[in-house]
Amino acid sequence: MTCYRLAAERDNPIACATHLVKPAVAMFLAGGVAGALAKTCTAPLDRLKIIMQTSGASRASAASVAAADKGLLAAFVAIGKTEGVAGYWRGNVPQVVRILPYSSAMLYSYEAYKKKLTNKETGELAVPARLLAGAGAACTATIVTYPLDIIRLRLSVDTSAKSMGDVARTILANEGPLGFFKGLRATCISIAPYSALNFCAFDLFKKALPEEIRNEAQGIATASLMATALATGSMYPLDTIRRQMQLQGSTYANMLDAGRGIVAANGVGGLFRGFIPNAMKNMPNKSIQLTTFDVLKKGIRRSEVEYAKEVAILAAENKKIK
Repeated sequence: MTCYRLAAERDNPIACATHLVKPAVAMFLAGGVAGALAKTCTAPLDRLKIIMQTSGASRASAASVAAADKGLLAAFVAIGKTEGVAGYWRGNVPQVVRILPYSSAMLYSYEAYKKKLTNKETGELAVPARLLAGAGAACTATIVTYPLDIIRLRLSVDTSAKSMGDVARTILANEGPLGFFKGLRATCISIAPYSALNFCAFDLFKKALPEEIRNEAQGIATASLMATALATGSMYPLDTIRRQMQLQGSTYANMLDAGRGIVAANGVGGLFRGFIPNAMKNMPNKSIQLTTFDVLKKGIRRSEVEYAKEVAILAAENKKIK
């Protein structure tokens, strides 16, 4: 009844939104929407990055062959020629399906770990604790959504696969259930330090900005770009190694073995294959994601404030009637 009166009698649907959807749930949804939008906008660069990273171990598509033989631009052209415009978004559906629960798990875990690690006496969160919270959140979200990441990778690299279901059936038939978790340890080892550094750097860069822009879209975008550049450049070789280990038919025994194999085959530069499209993707990706989330977050908070105001007004009106 309260929601009906807010929307109909007082003409305030914004306040009604908080009554219909709990703020915590709305925040989870906002994170998922922001992540999905950012991933879709940068999907062509993401696919190009994966093809460049795996070209030394896979020649399953014309783009993979072009990447291995001629490089980045040739791979980009090959995708368009052999697969059409839609080819640039191949593998994006499982990525979007994955990013929705991934963002929710990441945000929830990060906040939960921060709360646990915050000093109860001072209320402060030390840098090591912040790093640990970021790493823990990344591992939690990765474990929850890992099978979808495997499917996305295979769908991006192998053009003979028709759909997510086709890839899933092939993995199950050839590798069994454990095939969906191939390379999980390497993934956690590569993603945990990246996430830890990214979260921590973002917070520190944001604090260093002038107070008047710190919480504005431009400040958030600036801090996120700086943090992403630092984390991506530092941790990219680990990402290349884990992508190689995720491929079907990978013969690497562990991450060290994979790293040695990549360097032996392609030199040290092999660890940075696909870095340019990855950097080009990550910069706008994080900016779009954080800016979108910030706008949605402000809307949610505005709804909470409006709801509290309207409830107070209704309570006052009821007292007058009585």
